Amino acid sequence: MKKKRVLIIYATYGSGHKTVANYIYNYFNKKGKYEVKVMDIMDYGNIIGNISKKVFEQNFKHRSSFVFTTLYKIFDRKSTTVGYKSVTRALFHNKKLKEDIVSYNPDLIIASHFFGATIGGIYNKKGLINSKIISIITDFKSHELWIKDINYMDALIVSNDIVKKELVLNNGIDKRKIYSFGIPISESFSLTSDKEKIKNKYNFDNNVLNTLKNKYKVNNGKLTFLFFAGGSMGSSFSYEYLKKVLECRYDINIIFVCGKNERLKEKVNYLVLQEGYKNVMVLGFSNEVNNLLNICDVVITKPGGISVTECLEMKKPMLLIQGNGGQEIYNARFVCFNGYGINCRRPKKLVWAMNKIIHNRNVLDNMNNKLSKYDTNKSLEKLYKLSESLMR
Repeated sequence: MKKKRVLIIYATYGSGHKTVANYIYNYFNKKGKYEVKVMDIMDYGNIIGNISKKVFEQNFKHRSSFVFTTLYKIFDRKSTTVGYKSVTRALFHNKKLKEDIVSYNPDLIIASHFFGATIGGIYNKKGLINSKIISIITDFKSHELWIKDINYMDALIVSNDIVKKELVLNNGIDKRKIYSFGIPISESFSLTSDKEKIKNKYNFDNNVLNTLKNKYKVNNGKLTFLFFAGGSMGSSFSYEYLKKVLECRYDINIIFVCGKNERLKEKVNYLVLQEGYKNVMVLGFSNEVNNLLNICDVVITKPGGISVTECLEMKKPMLLIQGNGGQEIYNARFVCFNGYGINCRRPKKLVWAMNKIIHNRNVLDNMNNKLSKYDTNKSLEKLYKLSESLMR
C-alpha cells in the first residue's frame, strides 16, 4: 500500500522555524508510517525574498530590535495585511516551487512558518493539490500574519491556552481549529530522556551528569551558567553581556555557546585568555544542546520561542538578554510573568540578576519551584496523532 505523504515547510528567517521543522521530520520519519519531506521555502524566493532574509539576519546579528519591532507591529494589523497573499505570490512566484509541491502531491502540509501555510492554501484553492494544512505558531503570542489565511488551515497549533483564548475572543477563530499543544521540540529535551544512551555515548560508567560535567570541564561544586550567544547564528551583541559578567569574576562555571559565529568565538577566546578568566568554556555550534542544558543550573539566552520551550521542558531558569524585539518581547513577558526567569535587556541588568542568584539561593529555588509545576507539552506526540486523524 502506498504511503501517504507529509510535506513540512519552513522559512529560514533565523533558525527557529527550521529547527521545529527538523524536529517534526525526525519524529515522523522515525515512525515510518508516512513518506516525509522537508522544504525550505526560501530556496525558491526571488531577489526580494532574499533581500528580506538578509535584512532579518543583519538585524539579528547587530540587534537592531527597534527596526524589527516597528515592522512587527505594522504587520500585526488587519489593515496592513490586506495584500498579504499578493505579496506572498510576488515573493514565491516560482515555477520550480509549484512543480516540486504539485509533483510531491502531499496529503498533509505542516508549516512552521506562515508562508508555507499560505502557499499550500493557494495551491489547494487552485485545485493543484488537495492537502490538509497544519500551521504552527512558534512563539508565545500570535500575529496577524499567522492567522491571515486561517480559512486555508485545518488546524492551528499554539504554545498555550492563553494564546488560544486570545485568538478565539479577539479574532473570532473557531476554537475547534486551535490546538494548544505547545511548540514542538525534540524528545531529547526532557528530564525523562534516556540518560543511559548519553552515558554510553561518552563511554563512562559513572553518573551521567558527572560524565557530561567532565566533558565540558564543569566544576561540580559551583553554579553553572549556560550562555547562548543567540541561536545557531550567534550574535556579536552577546559579547558585551559576557564581558560585563566576566569583569565581576564570579566563582561560577560559564559555558558560552557562540553558534556558527566564528569571529565571535575567536574574540571571546582571546578575551578569556588575555584576562586569565577561569572556569569559562567557549564552544562553537553544538548539536548537544540538550546535554548542555542537563548540566547547567541557569540559562542565559535571548527569548526565542524554541529556546524558551527547550528550557521549560528541561526545567531550567532563564536570564533573558535582549532579543530581536517583535515576538520575542512577548516571549520574555510570558517567562517573567510566570516566574520562570528574569528579563535582562541590558548587561548591567544581567549582572544584577546573577548577583541575586549567586548570593541568594532562594531566588533560584523560587524559579525552580515554579518550573517544577510546568507541564511538559509532548507536542510532537500530539501533533502526530492529529496528523493521523486528518489523513484518515
